[in-house]
Parts: sequence; structure tokens; C-alpha cells
Amino acid sequence: GIGIPPEDMEHLFTRFFRASNVSNIKGTGLGLYIVKRYVELLNGHIFCNSELGKGSIFTVEFTRINS
Repeated sequence: GIGIPPEDMEHLFTRFFRASNVSNIKGTGLGLYIVKRYVELLNGHIFCNSELGKGSIFTVEFTRINS
């Protein structure tokens, strides 16, 4: 992947936000916002580690509840 510029990371899960290096890639800026909202509804957390020019890794964590 192309990775996410460090200065864009704080806005990554904001509605309609698109990183500064994706001008030639189509999109609305809603995908990660929607994913984060659903993860939060399920009491989870989402994290991103990214290196510009190398790609990004997204991690989603949920608390296991035994019933």
C-alpha cells in the first residue's frame, strides 16, 4: 500500500476525511469512519499503524464476554 502520512493520522477516522496522498484514488472518506462507529457500537477499539510508502496495518480488538 501507499501508507498514510503521519500528519493525516489524527484525522484518519473522521467522516469525509481523505489522506493528502490519495488524490488519484477514488473514495468518499466514509469507510474508516463507518468501521470505527460499528467497532465502537460493539465495545471494541480500532488502531492503525502505517508507514508511508510501505502500507498500513489496522487492528480491531473486542472484549470477549462469556455468557
